[in-house]
Parts: sequence; structure tokens; C-alpha cells
Amino acid sequence: MSVPYPRFYENKSRKYVDGKRYRLGNSNHPQYSFYKEYGMPKTLKYMDLYEQKFTPSRIGDMSEYYSVTWLWDQGYEVFKNAGSTGMVDMVAWNPDSGELLLIDVKTSRGKRTPSTGRTEKQKDNGIRILGYNADTRHLKFMRHRDERFSRRYI
Repeated sequence: MSVPYPRFYENKSRKYVDGKRYRLGNSNHPQYSFYKEYGMPKTLKYMDLYEQKFTPSRIGDMSEYYSVTWLWDQGYEVFKNAGSTGMVDMVAWNPDSGELLLIDVKTSRGKRTPSTGRTEKQKDNGIRILGYNADTRHLKFMRHRDERFSRRYI
């Protein structure tokens, strides 16, 4: 059986009540009702014992995998970049319409919008930015302004 949290957190979560040590699953534990309602990972986070942290590259990898499945749901065939560098993360092709997209996935957290800044090479090659919010798992293609009209004149 696989456990969705590191096992040593289970021992850290044990609390003393009236001189006796209780694990989270015991009804005498102070956070037992919270544990029953929300489960172990959220209870550990609530107790400030556990916060799942990923490196930025790991978050980027997960963003790309969510993007692939989202594009599949939109009817695209998806081909990922085999390397970790390059100006595109994936190529998506819609067999019904024949549309071919070159995509770079950008990740954001919270309410921030992913950076839509494309390199000149990406602009010249028509590469689209697919924004992914790691907190909400929301994906959308970013709008790219035509550089000639990006400044506002007052």
C-alpha cells in the first residue's frame, strides 16, 4: 500500500493528552475530528507539520503533463519535446481541422497570470503560450498582442 505522505509525519503528528500519546486516528487526539473530515495530508498541513514542496522544474513537468491531457480533451494529438530545452514544449495537431500548434507552457501560482513574454524567435515562429495555474489547475491559451499596438497613447 502506498502512502500519500512521508511516513515519519505520522509520528510527528502524535500528541500527548493527559500524559498519554495518541496518533491522529485515535478519537482522543485533539485534531481527530479535523482528520476524519479532511484526511491525513490536510491535517498535517493544518498542524504545520507537512507542506508538500516541489522544485520549480518538477512543477513545470507537472504543468506540461496536465497540458497534454487538457489538449487531448480538446481533440488534439500531442507530441512532447523529447529534450528539456528548446523554444517549444509540445506540438499539438487537430486531425479534424488540420490545425497545428507549437506550444510553450508557462506556469503561475495563486492569482498571477503566467508570463506571456515570448522570445523574438518564438514570435517569428508563431509559438503560442499555454498558461497553467498550478494552484487551480486551470489552463488557457494566452492572448498575444501585436507589438505595433502594444503601447497606449494618451
